[in-house]
Amino acid sequence: MLDPTILHGLLLVLATVLAVIAVEVKRLDYAVVSFAGMCIVLGILFYLLFAPWVAVLQLAIFAGAIAVLLLVTINVAQEPVEREED
Repeated sequence: MLDPTILHGLLLVLATVLAVIAVEVKRLDYAVVSFAGMCIVLGILFYLLFAPWVAVLQLAIFAGAIAVLLLVTINVAQEPVEREED
């Protein structure tokens, strides 16, 4: 098993990388998926830091509800694309 300090460090680096990807990526749907991944990693970190209620709320609200709300909003707000008839 990994040393907890190393595990926390790896998870923090992963969360930081996912946050940077969420900010820098051009496509919004990829940014939302990266944001959800970052929220999942943060939920795992909260659980490892003995804060299970915060972890559950982090996973349920941010990784779940907010990510789904953002994806639905992006898909609804896109302009409809008309298909060309042959």
